[in-house]
Amino acid sequence: MTASPASYSTGRTENTIEAVLVGGPADIPAEARNVRLPITGESGLDDKVKLRHRNGYEHFERAPGVVHPDHTPPVVFHWTTCTKIAE
Repeated sequence: MTASPASYSTGRTENTIEAVLVGGPADIPAEARNVRLPITGESGLDDKVKLRHRNGYEHFERAPGVVHPDHTPPVVFHWTTCTKIAE
């Protein structure tokens, strides 16, 4: 499942977790790389995130690791690829 770009938030809310997006284009703003993602379903957090950037999407996948019950430290997602928006 992929988190929707519209679901990103930089504010603190319940049922979200802090995440860091690593890699990809250097011009992705810092505020777009440090986000809060929704905790959903049984697994708690999606394995993939896509971020709208320029005329396409940057894709990130969750790095292996444990998601702590208290939602710290941030979950790391590494850049994998980009796709263009079809016109």
